[in-house]
Amino acid sequence: MRNFGKRIDGIGGRRRIKRRPVSIQATASSVGDATRGLIIEDICLNGARVMGRNLPREGAEILLRRGSQALLGEVVWAAEDRRGIVFSGARR
Repeated sequence: MRNFGKRIDGIGGRRRIKRRPVSIQATASSVGDATRGLIIEDICLNGARVMGRNLPREGAEILLRRGSQALLGEVVWAAEDRRGIVFSGARR
């Protein structure tokens, strides 16, 4: 899973899957944790980069919600207030 969103030909090259920059308010929840507000910063077919406080740690399952839409995924990396999420069912 370490390849999610990584460049395939070095700095300045292209990514495996095209990301779309966005600024979408959403919520995230995980088992045994409170629901938190966050901002989806970019998104693609396989996952998203999100920003928020006290988000679940790497390896945690996470449910992203916006209105009536919901996506289940896993936190694959964490850095300060940002997380990389890969959606369930996405090719790994």
